[in-house]
Formats: sequence, C-alpha cells, structure tokens
Amino acid sequence: MILGEVSKVAPLVVVFVAMCLGIVVSGGDIPAGIFCLFFLLLLYSRDRIVHVALGLVLGTGAVLFSPGWADLPDGEYLVQGRVTESEFVRGSFRITLDNVTVGGQRTRGRALISIYENVSDPGKGSVIEGRVRLKAPRPLGNEGEFDYRSYLLSQGITLKGYIRDGSGLTVKRPGRAQGLRGCIAAALSGYARPEAEIMKAVLTGDRSGLVYSLRDSFASLGVAHLMAISGLHMGIVFLIGYAGSFTLIRLVPFVAGRFDTPFLAKTAGLAGVLLYTHFVGGSLPAVRSAVMVACIIGSLMLTRRNHLVESLSLAGIIILLWMPHSLYSSSFLLSFSAVLGIAGVYLILKDSPRWLFFIAIPVVASAFTLPVTISHFGFVSLSGFVANIVLVPWFSLVVMPLGMAALAFFPVSGQLSSLLFSLSFDALGVIVRAAEMFGQLHPIAHPGIVWVFACYAGMITAFFSYPSKARTIILSLSIGLIATIPIGLKIYRNHQPLCFDFISVGQGDSTLVTRGRTAVLIDAGGSRWGFDTGRFIVAPHLLRRGVTKLDIVVITHGHTDHIGGMPFILDRFPAGEIWTNMKEDWNPDFRSVIHITQKKGIPVKNVCLGDTSQYAGMDIEILNPQKRIDRRSAGMDQNLHSIAMRIGDSNMQGLFMGDVEGLGEIRLCRLETDLSADVLKVGHHGSKNSCQTMFLEQVNPKVAVIQAGHGNVFHLPNHLPLTRLHQHGVMVRRTDIDGEVMIYPVHGGLQVKSGRFHADTALNR
Repeated sequence: MILGEVSKVAPLVVVFVAMCLGIVVSGGDIPAGIFCLFFLLLLYSRDRIVHVALGLVLGTGAVLFSPGWADLPDGEYLVQGRVTESEFVRGSFRITLDNVTVGGQRTRGRALISIYENVSDPGKGSVIEGRVRLKAPRPLGNEGEFDYRSYLLSQGITLKGYIRDGSGLTVKRPGRAQGLRGCIAAALSGYARPEAEIMKAVLTGDRSGLVYSLRDSFASLGVAHLMAISGLHMGIVFLIGYAGSFTLIRLVPFVAGRFDTPFLAKTAGLAGVLLYTHFVGGSLPAVRSAVMVACIIGSLMLTRRNHLVESLSLAGIIILLWMPHSLYSSSFLLSFSAVLGIAGVYLILKDSPRWLFFIAIPVVASAFTLPVTISHFGFVSLSGFVANIVLVPWFSLVVMPLGMAALAFFPVSGQLSSLLFSLSFDALGVIVRAAEMFGQLHPIAHPGIVWVFACYAGMITAFFSYPSKARTIILSLSIGLIATIPIGLKIYRNHQPLCFDFISVGQGDSTLVTRGRTAVLIDAGGSRWGFDTGRFIVAPHLLRRGVTKLDIVVITHGHTDHIGGMPFILDRFPAGEIWTNMKEDWNPDFRSVIHITQKKGIPVKNVCLGDTSQYAGMDIEILNPQKRIDRRSAGMDQNLHSIAMRIGDSNMQGLFMGDVEGLGEIRLCRLETDLSADVLKVGHHGSKNSCQTMFLEQVNPKVAVIQAGHGNVFHLPNHLPLTRLHQHGVMVRRTDIDGEVMIYPVHGGLQVKSGRFHADTALNR
C-alpha cells in the first residue's frame, strides 16, 4: 500500500475517505466515487476493513437522514420561522429561517427568503410570518453549470422564495435586542473606509458591506480567504487566547506551580474559539472552522502521538455527519485542502529550520487549493504564492490581533477601541494598496475534473507516501495527466469547426460564436436584483468552453438584458475589439463598458449596415442599424436600432437579430442583400412581431433559436412567431425549455445539441 503508513497511524483517514465515497455514490457522482475508491485502495489493508465499512455506512446514512429539498410545488404559501441570519446580498435583503412551517406543516432544514421592497430587519431570533412565493432553483440548462440547489443544500437550506413587499411580514415574537455583535457591526459601518467593511466581515461575520470590488481586489492577490471566517481566523483566535492565558498563568506562581500551564492555556484558547464562534452568530463556515481547530488542538492535548491528518479526518467526519452536502461546497474543499497541505509540510519539514517551515506553509497550502480554485472559480492570481508568504503573516500577526484587541475593549472604552480599530484599518490598508498595485486575475480554461483528480492524486502521493516503485508510477501518471490534459484540450479546441453556442442566461441574450481558437461573444445577458449574469453564468461558461480571450465582443444595444453582464466580462477577459450600435448612451452599463475599454485600451467600433469583416475563416456582415448612430436620443426605439449580423463560413451561416423585430425585419427584407441562413437567432426573444412571413421566406432557416427565461413575466415567446415558424417547417429550440443550444456542422448537415438532451437532433441539408 502506497499510503499504508498513513492508514496505520491514522485509521480515521480510512473512515473519512469511505464516508466521502458513500456520500458521492449516494448522490450519483460516479467520477468522484472512482476518485475516492482509488484512495481507499491505496489506504486499504485487512486491518482496516471495519473502518471502510463504518465509513460507507456513515456516509450513506448521513445522506439518507439529511434533509433534502422540500417537495413543494412553486406557489405562494404562508411561511413562519425564526430568523437566524439577515443581511443585504447583491442588492436584495435576505433572511434565513429555521424552525420553518409552511401552511402550518413543519419542514426540515432552513428557508432562504429574499425581500425586494419595503425592507425592514425583523432582528435575529424573531419569529416572523408572511405570504412567501416559494420557487425551487431551476437549472438554466447550460452544460456543466453551477448547481445552485446543491449549494443551498450544503448550507442546510431546503426552501427558497421571495416576498415582493416586506410590509406584509408579521413579527409574531420579537427577537432579542441588538447584542454586542450588532453594536460592533453598526459601529464599523459608521466608518467611511472600505477597510472597515472588511474588518466587519472578518471580526463579526457580517458580510453585507462587502461589495464585489473589495472581494475582487483581495482575490486578485490570491488572499480572498482572509475576508471570510476560516480556519486561519480560528487559529489566530486560539493563539491569542493561548498566549494571553499562558502569560497570565505564569504571572501567578501559585497556579503555575501546581497545574499544567500549557494544558490550561490550550483549554483557554479552545474556549476562546467556541466563544468567538458563538459571537459571530454560529454561521456554517465559522462552525466548520471551529470544528477543525477543536479537533486538531484537542488531539494535541489528549493524545501522545498526534497525526494532523487523523485530526483533520475526525473534523471531516463530524462535519459531514452534520451536513453531508458540505462535501461539495467550495469553502469545505478549500479549507480541507489547505489544511491537508499544511499537514504535508509538517510531515516533511518537521525537523527543518522554523523559517523554512513558515515559508513553505503558504506556498504548499496555495498549491493544494489551486485545483479547487481553478475548477470552481476559473480565475487565478499569479502573484498569489508570493502574496500569501508576505501578507498572511502580516494579517495574522498585525491586522487580526489589533482587531481582536479592539473587540475586547469595545464594551470598556469606546475611545481606545476606536483607536485600535483605526490602527487595524491602516494595517489592512497595506493589503488593499498591494491589491491595487499588484493584483490581477487571469482566466484559466476549465481543465476538467480528471485534471483536478490528477493534481490531488499527485500531491497526496508526493507528500504522504514513502519511496517505492508504485509511488513512482502514480507520480509519473499524475504529472503526465496534469501536463497533457490542458495541452490536449487546447489542441482539440483549436481544430473545432464553426459553432453557435446560445447560452441560457434567463430572460436575456448571450451567444458565443467560435471557430478554432477564435471567439466572438454577442451580448452577455443582464443583471437584475444584483444578479450579474456575466459573473455567474457567462464567464464560467466561457471558461468551460476553453475561451480565455475574446477576439470580438458585440453589444447589440443598451438594454439591460443584453448588456448587463458585459462589464464583468470585459473586466476579466482580454478582448480584441468591441462592436456597438452607437457611440454614446446614457445607460450606466454602457458607460461602465466604455470606462473599461478606455482603461484597458480596447478599441471600440461603431458599426452599421455595410460593415463587413473576415476573421479566421468567418465572414461577418452587419445588417442593422441602417446608419451609424452617434448617440442615443430620447424616445429612440433601441430594439429597432440594435445590431443584426450574419456570421458564417462555407459550412454554416447564422443570422443573429438581437432585438430587431417587426418593422426592422421588413426593412432588412427590402435590402439588396442575401439574408439566407441555416440558423436564425430570433429577434426580441420571440415577441409577437418577430418572424414575419416575408422575413422567414428570405432567410429560410433550418433551425430557429429563441432565447428567453423560464416563466418570464413578459410571457415570451409569443405563440404567433412560434406558429409562423412551425408553418415554415423550421425546427425551434428555446433556452427556456431546452437550455443551452449548440449548433455546428457535421457530415454535410447540422448537429443541434442541447443542455437538456431531449433536444439533441441531427439535420441534413
């Protein structure tokens, strides 16, 4: 056994891995199951068969007995529950409830409720009641997209809904008055400094003031973990409690001479961790971090021969018994992979100089978290390794102690507490300034789950096994896969034919056109109630498709459902040039786009009828607007003047209508130009005036794609264009029903694929 020594001294590792196997297999995750089974084989021995069986039983049982998504049809219900959390997130006010009843019936798990208007905070601990529109998260249907329902389950949430008007909520029983945490959070909110919002999140767990610009600045240095209450923060709290109590005990000779001072100091440190967890409200990340620290420190106190991986496994078993769906959360994976890397450093360098140990910890921890970061987030900071070596000690030894001291003095001396807070802001400002100067995020094409598994197979084998022939084979295979998978994927993508990829972004438009390594993005969906489709849907989709730069970005017009997600895309992805339908627009999203293009030096081209381009084998022809538009005028019909374009090569042609409909289609028909296309992107989401008969006769499409949101309030697409398309024998695909739609030429015909496989079809020409 390659990991036989680990299995021998840390039997709980076997239980933990078997437990993970039981969880992923129960959820139908076959690739993850194979990965867990692989490590079980490396750990297995006859002495551990009972541990394997125990882990499988625990994992399967945890899934079976954990609350699943509430089986309730979408609709309005009378909901009652006790408020456990309340905060503003992405422009909407959210409350989390436990002890939830729906229509008088108790449900398991917690409920997440968004309130959009007339918001008032009922206060933590309050029991509230109101009419809530429950709506289960529905996947958009993009291949490999983020599973929002699983994410909510990992947070213990089994119900999700919204209240349009918060004035309809009734407080059945008020909660307790604002405690110390609330007072401190309010005091920190009063500072007109961004560092105050960061410290509020770090010290109290209140992240309501963390705007994306702050989060992105820390992420650009690879130190985003400093902004969340994690194992690092709990470790600092423990060390502060340990050092303080140790010093006090040594100052009292009577106590120091009669008791085990280190043991008492460690106990005090653990008590500090538990008190701090209670202080920050017992959030799931805080509880997970506290469990990890308690298991590691507890094993150091109670056992003679401690193995860090054994302690980490114990923490994992406890957490997964409590919430098995946490196994898929990024915070769980990042925390455990980081601590696993630290354990590996400790085993290898335990007899080395202390300075080498402290340099190696952030480097190895960053390396262990890198595959998860790439897989889950897709953007990496190249300066992360250096930043963690320099800034994590600065945060741990300066920023956090100052903040904890300010917390301690807050009830005693407001003036001294304010001074300490100001000093912590100044110290934290060093990290903020460093992010402004050196921070930068780079998009990384998604390498696939096999690459992630190969990374961990290689790193775990390298750090936790002894030299052997089998070890050499596994390391060689891992290194080979880590190197060849990205190269192979890049070569494969560079030889792909023309492809029209209609991304499902809800009620909005976004289409990716690729041919080999060339990528054209037409629109990027919208942003409503603070949900940025560019950040959460389009950008991850581009990375899954292997796109890390855009040759042309087309903004058909300034409506939010087309341009709302574009600022994030242009900020994160290198772009060759931007095509717009006008030079100036007072739309705030348009202005954000122009600001980014000026900052990054991206050329902006104002296009109109007659503009053509040949790009990497693709012919691109602009058909609308009819003339070049300098600026948007009051009362202008933006749909009529949005960009319509024809893109194709010798194998496939596509006509992309933006929001052009009705009169715009008639104007195109009167042009002396070829409108024929194999694929038609229907204008204005299939409104009643789109797909006029004379227009369809000239285009004569084989496939028509309508981009619309499921159950949208506009009731699009309308039945009239659907009828006209049916009468012309056109195959219709809709993102609200079929999810993502991909179309590409194959064997002289067209292949139509969907995120929901029922829509996959092959068409002959």
